[in-house]
Amino acid sequence: MISTPGTLIVAQPSFAMQFAVGLAAGLVAGAWHFLSLKWNWPLFCAGKIAAALGLQSARLALTCALLLLLARIGAPALLAGMAGVLIARRIAVQHYGDCGGPA
Repeated sequence: MISTPGTLIVAQPSFAMQFAVGLAAGLVAGAWHFLSLKWNWPLFCAGKIAAALGLQSARLALTCALLLLLARIGAPALLAGMAGVLIARRIAVQHYGDCGGPA
């Protein structure tokens, strides 16, 4: 390891720690991301397009910011975070079921 003046050297968290943090953060973010659709789609249906697009933008921005933060921690954190988002999606779909649209 080469150290130069003014360079901060920080130890990388362990694989298990990265995985645990990523999975927990992904589950929480995924749950918020998919469950906030419950508030978003009525806004679109009511014609409140500006509010609906604002909430949609916030959903996407927060999810992207979390994934970017996890990527800076490390690849295991990012992959576990994405797995957490997908697990949360599956739980939300199973819990709330079919939307009643065409197959």
